Amino acid sequence: MLRRPLGLLVLLVWTAAVLATATRAAAADATGPVAESDVHVEHTGNHFTVDLSLHAPVPPARAWAVLTDFEHMATFIPNLTNSEIIERNEKGLKIHQKGVARYGIFSSQFESIREIQLSPMFEIRAHGVGGNLQRADSLMRLEPDGAGTRLTYHAEAEPGFWFPPWIGPALVQHETAEQFNALLREMAKAP
Repeated sequence: MLRRPLGLLVLLVWTAAVLATATRAAAADATGPVAESDVHVEHTGNHFTVDLSLHAPVPPARAWAVLTDFEHMATFIPNLTNSEIIERNEKGLKIHQKGVARYGIFSSQFESIREIQLSPMFEIRAHGVGGNLQRADSLMRLEPDGAGTRLTYHAEAEPGFWFPPWIGPALVQHETAEQFNALLREMAKAP
């Protein structure tokens, strides 16, 4: 009789320790101008809404060039292992990307196929049409901002893969901040 409550207590203590370790590891990895706290995440059930606004200290043309460099994204976005354009048509592009989302000791592979509509130098719309994300829609807007570019990002997603529910929002914040820091580092390189 005494073993069950003790076992539950051990499980709860272990879970709290893992979560604390993951949080410290994520905070230590957050290097760059975009902090995880800059990424606003709302989580309801399996649905995530993500919002982020930031200043990129580069002209809009440079920001646009990096944000639309889908064929080379796997070379500068840390969680991507593959990124390719699989179709071009009058409406835009279809891209296929694979990668691994990581947070602390947790990791999960993801795959997405998205239709991309481009309004040059102003807007990038993406709509998921395949992969292991049940829903993936995003909108990136660019506008001149002093000597740089204001990037405004909004996404709505429902992952089709499992991850521990207590780390969901933290995982999304971490991955989004990491991706945008990688984009900003690439933008800062000489074209």
